[in-house]
Amino acid sequence: MLSALVLALLALAGDQSVVSQDVPARLVAPPVAEATAPAYAWRPVAIGGGGFITGYSADARGQTRIVRTDVYGAYLWLPEKNRWLQLVTTASMPSEDHKPMTLNEGVYEAVVAPSDPDRIYMALHGGVYRSSDRGRRFIRTSLPPVTFDANSPFRHYGPFMSVSPRDPDLVLLGTPNDGLWRSENGGRDWTRIATAPGGIGRGSAAVKPRPGVVVWFSPDGEQVWAMSAGDGVARSLDGGRSFRPLVLARDAQPTSLRHGAFGRDGAFYGVDHEQKKIWKFSEGTWEDLTGAPGVKPAPFGGVAVNPADGSIYVFDEGGHAIRSADGGRRWGPVLTGARVGKGDPPWLHVADQGYFATGQVMFDPVVPGRLWNAAGTGVYFADVAWPLGNIVWESQARGIEELVANDVSAAPGQLPLFAAWDFGIHRRDDLERFSTGYGPKERVLIAAQQLDWTPAQPGFFVTNASDTRTGCCSEDGDAVLAGYSEDGGKTWSKFATLPQPPGTVPADPWRMAFGSIAVAADDARNIVWAPTHNRSPFYTIDMGRTWRRVVLPGERLPNTGSHADYYFHRKTLAADKVLARTFYLAHSGDGANPGLAGLWVTHDGGADWSRVYRGEIAPASRYSAKLRVVPGHAGHLFFTSGVSHPGDTALRRSVDGGRTWIVLRRVQAVHDIAFGKAAPGGGYPAIYVTGRIDGRYGVWRSVDNAMNWVRIGEFPVGALDEVVAMDADKDVFGRVYLGFKGSGWRFGQPSVCKPGPYTFGDDRECYFLGS
Repeated sequence: MLSALVLALLALAGDQSVVSQDVPARLVAPPVAEATAPAYAWRPVAIGGGGFITGYSADARGQTRIVRTDVYGAYLWLPEKNRWLQLVTTASMPSEDHKPMTLNEGVYEAVVAPSDPDRIYMALHGGVYRSSDRGRRFIRTSLPPVTFDANSPFRHYGPFMSVSPRDPDLVLLGTPNDGLWRSENGGRDWTRIATAPGGIGRGSAAVKPRPGVVVWFSPDGEQVWAMSAGDGVARSLDGGRSFRPLVLARDAQPTSLRHGAFGRDGAFYGVDHEQKKIWKFSEGTWEDLTGAPGVKPAPFGGVAVNPADGSIYVFDEGGHAIRSADGGRRWGPVLTGARVGKGDPPWLHVADQGYFATGQVMFDPVVPGRLWNAAGTGVYFADVAWPLGNIVWESQARGIEELVANDVSAAPGQLPLFAAWDFGIHRRDDLERFSTGYGPKERVLIAAQQLDWTPAQPGFFVTNASDTRTGCCSEDGDAVLAGYSEDGGKTWSKFATLPQPPGTVPADPWRMAFGSIAVAADDARNIVWAPTHNRSPFYTIDMGRTWRRVVLPGERLPNTGSHADYYFHRKTLAADKVLARTFYLAHSGDGANPGLAGLWVTHDGGADWSRVYRGEIAPASRYSAKLRVVPGHAGHLFFTSGVSHPGDTALRRSVDGGRTWIVLRRVQAVHDIAFGKAAPGGGYPAIYVTGRIDGRYGVWRSVDNAMNWVRIGEFPVGALDEVVAMDADKDVFGRVYLGFKGSGWRFGQPSVCKPGPYTFGDDRECYFLGS
């Protein structure tokens, strides 16, 4: 009763209204219906590609082609629409899996039966799913629960699942710790094969991470080969019922094959990632080809044999290739390049450089001389050029949205900015056309973790963009591109200096990286930055020319911050959008500073801080918590721990700068909160959340200061992925942007479209309000 009363008084008081501006004329988006429109239209924000494709599979006639990803789902190529389609959706997956935080992960393996283009198997969420209609619907097979990780360090190995070239019902699955499993009736029954490499299974408590059992059928289906890292390669001559080692344990042999392929003469070629070797098995023995002319040890990533002439192509992780036309006796270099395919995201031109991240490579089953590459920015193909065999990769990524969203910022009067892992900040003047480039600089694997804006200077943004490859790649001086833009994200400038947090050394280019960042409401020069690894926050009053450390009374050096790991979708530092030089820092008591837990506030730009609330604002707040400020309303804050568990996950809000918090018990397990233009006639910004209200999951909107909520979406455009970031348009009522853990962004807005459930093959959804 108290919460409802307080909220009602707030709604009547009105505080300060959000200043709304006209929509920028250059922003291209579908028209928004009146506020009373009965439905919400949801569509993807077209960014394109971005994430690593970790596997590729096709049937023997090339009618069905699929790829798997490491962060969310798998994709099917639709030739009639000239694009890829996400397979893990509400339209295709069983209804019992239509839950948040269930299928929000990559696919461990996905294969098409060579003899049946309609049969697809996917290993996902500890089980195997089967489709008999080319992905339109999947059922979960009876495989007992097993453990695997689609985003493990070994995700580029494979295949971890293979289907007989002659029998679509005969399938084998290799797991990291639970051994090799076999089904001969399409997954209705499974048997664990004790004689396969890795034995009966090592159990989920295995200490050392390891790749799954890699398994291949020979082209004629007569043999099954399987390898478990450290256990050697074994062969089955009875369809996978039993295995025997290929050679004696004392004989020279590979230790951990990443990929392999059969030659036209029956020989087997494999690349050993750990040993940095190329192996050939022929006439009962393994031969190390790494010493052959033209071969040097390298972290080899893929091998493919051309069925037309038997030539062998081997690629390292960076895409450098060598070729042999004589069974591996001699090798020559292959010149490679990359270009953007017709209709693909223009920014993929960044792939054409010395390092072309390469995964599984295989020849097309139908088109002679065509190679396919499951690459680091999407799917690529190349037609081998004769006589030297050189290749130019051409992207075919349209339809794939695999960037991992970090943030989205929709400032008043500005185009929305979308911040991602690996490929920076995308400024969008047309939500349904691919980006032409990204910032702060088109540098491969520059991750923009967060953005912030200030009402003091329209078009001013700050970011803490940094390179995730902390073990390499700092030679160009741009490992950390944290800085600012003064033109709405068109161009960016690096901070002139980076501070040195306690416990770090000046030579470390990542001493100040990632974390949370915010800019003051009254002065764009005043910025506070709380980096990751729990390092101390710093503030600047001259736009990064000089920095001073944030000192929290009672702190214990060196690690006084509250952002433990860069991979958390965490935003616990915020600037009030009204009060001058006012910042809020939610500290979860991380590291050696449990006594700092609480909400800290500064009113002088970062020099002096006081704790206005003691203890965690909400339980489990050290992971992906979000502290959000309400634009135009001084001291109005919302807070969520951003977790889903049986305990207290209720949303919190404060209207007095964090001194007291109201618990909104109806609103649970909120991933994020956003604020947009007020409804017509309203005085308070529209509030959006993703989470559960009264036990129902979805995307929700309130136009009366959190008194009442209406569901505007459940799983937009069929996405069973997890929402990790969101914002709402400050100029257009009703438009909201969602960022997902592994499938980019979607946007929704009021519409007069015809509501209906998401259906297979659609790239949009119309959702009836309140459904």
